[in-house]
Amino acid sequence: MSDAYRTDLAYIHDAGYGKFAARAAPVLLRHLQRAGIRSGRVIDLGCGSGILAQRVQAAGFEVLGFDISPAMIALCRKRVPGARFTAASFVDLVLPPCVAVAAIGEVLNYCFDPRNSDAAIRRIFRRVFDALCPGGLFLFDIAEPSRGLKGLQQHCRQAIDWAVLVEKHECRERRLLTRRITTFRRVGNQYRRDEETHVQRLLRRRDVIRWLQAIGFSVQMLRGYGPLRFPVSWTGIAARKPK
Repeated sequence: MSDAYRTDLAYIHDAGYGKFAARAAPVLLRHLQRAGIRSGRVIDLGCGSGILAQRVQAAGFEVLGFDISPAMIALCRKRVPGARFTAASFVDLVLPPCVAVAAIGEVLNYCFDPRNSDAAIRRIFRRVFDALCPGGLFLFDIAEPSRGLKGLQQHCRQAIDWAVLVEKHECRERRLLTRRITTFRRVGNQYRRDEETHVQRLLRRRDVIRWLQAIGFSVQMLRGYGPLRFPVSWTGIAARKPK
């Protein structure tokens, strides 16, 4: 199992980086409502700390969540005790029947599992299609080439009990984005430091659309989740299985 999003970064991500999951939940629910789907199982791939799962369960749906980070899964179980969560890589998953699948926050780009590849993405698309009921929804977003813009970039955020420094660099030739993340979390009267390196495979929108349509999905591009717009080279997709 990957050691990405260990305890401190999982805590910081939950505290300061949950807005996309929070905004995606009502988008998912509106799409289901328009399709006349008001109950059933929703699968949350890369469920993080359970922010989307909590809102979806509150709307009356059963939630099954997967994340490669055991620390994230522990946060999920505290936040949404009535749902089921498992620490697993999406590369391995065999999905049960469901009405929707969500993968929010560039989940499919991450290389925590070294087996992630274009072929692995196409396989998970097929598994999602086969698991969905007619009219079911696959809601996700991807990081595209130029997500890292130009050169080495840095940004820092802090709160009352944590701080995080992120350096990111994109390799255009290999379509890889590398983030080097340094965290500081207050423990008693001191701050604990930790470091993680996250690598993403940057996916081309045209490839993703072609793969989805070849399987049978109808595809709608999204500019954001509700009023929250995506940054540059970040694309959202609502793919529906025909009735």
